[in-house]
Amino acid sequence: MKRIHLFLLLFLECIATSYACTAVIASGKVTTDGRPFIFKNRDAADGIDNSLITLKGTKYQYVGVVNYSTSSSPTSIWYGHNEAGFAILNTLSYYFNSATSKANTSAGALMKKALGQCATVAEFEALLQQTQQQTSSLTLSTNFAVMDTLGNVAFFETSNRSYTKFDVNDPAVAPDGYLVRTNFSFTSPYYNTTNHVGEQRYKAACKYMEDTFGGRKIDAVRMAHEMPRYLYHGDTQVNLWNEMPAYADDMRHIYFSNFIPRFTSASASLMQGILPGEDPTHTVSWIAIGWPCGSFTVPIVITPSLTLPEVVKRQPSTYKSEMCSKAVTLKNSVFAIYHDGEQATDSIILAKLINGEQTGVLQKMTAADNVVWQLGADMMQQLRAGTLTQTDVANFYAWVDTYWRQTYNEVVTSVKTITLPTATDKDKAYYSLDGSRHKFRPGTPGVYVHRHRKVIVR
Repeated sequence: MKRIHLFLLLFLECIATSYACTAVIASGKVTTDGRPFIFKNRDAADGIDNSLITLKGTKYQYVGVVNYSTSSSPTSIWYGHNEAGFAILNTLSYYFNSATSKANTSAGALMKKALGQCATVAEFEALLQQTQQQTSSLTLSTNFAVMDTLGNVAFFETSNRSYTKFDVNDPAVAPDGYLVRTNFSFTSPYYNTTNHVGEQRYKAACKYMEDTFGGRKIDAVRMAHEMPRYLYHGDTQVNLWNEMPAYADDMRHIYFSNFIPRFTSASASLMQGILPGEDPTHTVSWIAIGWPCGSFTVPIVITPSLTLPEVVKRQPSTYKSEMCSKAVTLKNSVFAIYHDGEQATDSIILAKLINGEQTGVLQKMTAADNVVWQLGADMMQQLRAGTLTQTDVANFYAWVDTYWRQTYNEVVTSVKTITLPTATDKDKAYYSLDGSRHKFRPGTPGVYVHRHRKVIVR
């Protein structure tokens, strides 16, 4: 009875899905190693193909996440950090400029400009003021999070012509030393009259922080690996781990929306700052490119050679990243419900994500993520101690490439079947692991489902 109630409750939850983000920022005063951080789980319906690039601005080299773009210098960066140790991200804030407005088209361009020329939170604030005063066509409705090597960390709740700064180091502003934002702003003039978009994820993020670190120091690296994959719903208070199907072939589906990870989640990153006196280039982005439940988290630093793992950076042939593309394939194996040929983006087969046989996509990927977590933490410790060269970092990234491809192949192999409502015993079609329908036997090698059975085409 409890299980039936759960599935009905989630199915009937009809709050509109927003395409935005979940963010947490923290002072170094409340972290286990004394380093501050800013975190973002990115949702982007129109920017699902995320990749990592390095660019040079007017002053600084930086690494940032971009959407699909054939440009050598895309107009927008959606989060990143630079060689001066400055980092920035944003979350869309609905209903800030008016009771109906959602426009936020200027945020990506402003973040790109800031990464190229800002070294401090103060310099970003000056840039924000200048931009609001001089740019008549500005469309900003956002929460910017920024961090620098001086230990400054702040949210800027921002509209077209104004902003309010929230200093996370100020106990009066952040008594617990950290702040959470999703897709509404507390200082919006419409706060009391409009829907608090993303409130379910806001509650979930607060729940994670309190349950995991309440009264204790925050382990930022642990959070980087766990929060993008947190399966607790802020409104229903359901933790899907408590409802895990016993078997991998359990084909029941649930309504899956407004969790921190969801269909539109395209990447996640925790940008971790430095201690006083440390090298600014030791600022690190712990980043998962692609759907976070179907990818793992890699530490990214800026080296003189600008080396990045091949699997996360934008490839010149496709203008996409390998990790993101393959994570989307894994996501589609979980969101495997189709209605009249259309993929349901708000329903999943839970057993494909987690199950008692430990073969779910998230379970397989988490096991690999734990390995990268440990080795990545070791790499950062040696880098900060000065015992690691940029060649050593490049070698670690080469290992990441190999390990990602190995992990992906193992996860794909663990997916036993894909059940589609349109398939019948008389159906002669073949279905790929991403849910694509092939009328006849495919010519491309791979794993397919044909008449409810797994078929390997060689």
